[in-house]
Amino acid sequence: MKPTYHCIPCHVNHMYRIISQLSPEADKAHSIMQQLTLMIAKNRYDTPPDCAYDLYKTIKELTGIDDPFATVKQQNNDIMLSLMPQLQSMINADEPIKQALRISLVGNIIDYGIGDVDYSGYLKKFQDLVYDINIPDKFYNQFIASVANAKNILFIGDNAGEIVADKLLVEKLNHDNITFVVRGGAVINDATIDDAQYVGLNKIVKIVTTGDRTPGINLQRSGKDFLHELLHADMIIAKGQGNFETMIDASLQDFVKPGVKVFFLFKIKCIPVAEYIQKKVGDDAFVIREL
Repeated sequence: MKPTYHCIPCHVNHMYRIISQLSPEADKAHSIMQQLTLMIAKNRYDTPPDCAYDLYKTIKELTGIDDPFATVKQQNNDIMLSLMPQLQSMINADEPIKQALRISLVGNIIDYGIGDVDYSGYLKKFQDLVYDINIPDKFYNQFIASVANAKNILFIGDNAGEIVADKLLVEKLNHDNITFVVRGGAVINDATIDDAQYVGLNKIVKIVTTGDRTPGINLQRSGKDFLHELLHADMIIAKGQGNFETMIDASLQDFVKPGVKVFFLFKIKCIPVAEYIQKKVGDDAFVIREL
C-alpha cells in the first residue's frame, strides 16, 4: 500500500513520542525531530513501514539507542505468558483452531506504533475481547482447507507479547512443518528472535528472521533464509497491519509459489487501511490474497 497524507501526522506523532521517551536535552530533541520530520515530509516510500525502517535507522544513528521499546516488549511478553493458562482454558474441543484464531487476532491490539497505550488493562480483559471476534465463514473454511493441504506453513509474526497468542495458534494447528518469522532487528515493538526464544516459540517450531528491521516485509532487504522459506511455503499466515500494508499488493510472483494463499489477520488501526478494505478503524480484518 502506498502512503497517503494520513501517514504524515501519524509518523510525526510517533516520532514525537519516541524522542520524548528517550528524553534527550531540549536542543538535541529539537534537532532530531527536525531531521525525522523532513524525512517524513518527503514521503517517497513504497509503504508506510518502509518509512518506519528509515526513521528507526536514523534514531539509532542519532541517539545510539537500538531498541526504544525494549522494556515494554519485555513487559508485554511477561503479561501474555502469565495469561497462558487462562488462554489455554478458553480453547474448546469442538473448534480449537477457530478459538485460537480469535485469541491470535486479539493479540494484535498490542501495537505501540499507534500511540502510548498501557495495554495491561486490555490484556486483563482478554477473554471478553476474544468472544467479540467474529471470523467470516469464507475465511475460516479456506484457512482450515489450506492447513490440511499445506506441506509447509509460513507464519509471519508481528509484535512482542502478541506472539504468545500466536504460539497458542501454532500449537492448535497441529502441523509438522511450520516456520515462524520475526523481524531481523528492533523496530517499534515488533518481535525479534530474542522475543521468540523468550516465549518458547523456538521449542515448538523453526524460527527465522526477515533479515531486515522493516515493520513489515521488504523483499529487497529480506535475508536468504526468509526468502527460501517464503518460496517453499504452501500457505502463508501474516499477522498485523504492517505485514498487510507491505504484502497485500506487492509483486510476489518470483517469491511465492503460484496458487498459495496469504491469510492476513489484524486489527485495523488507521483510516487508509480501513478505506482500502472497506471497513472501520478498530474492526477485525480477515483478508485472503491468492497468488
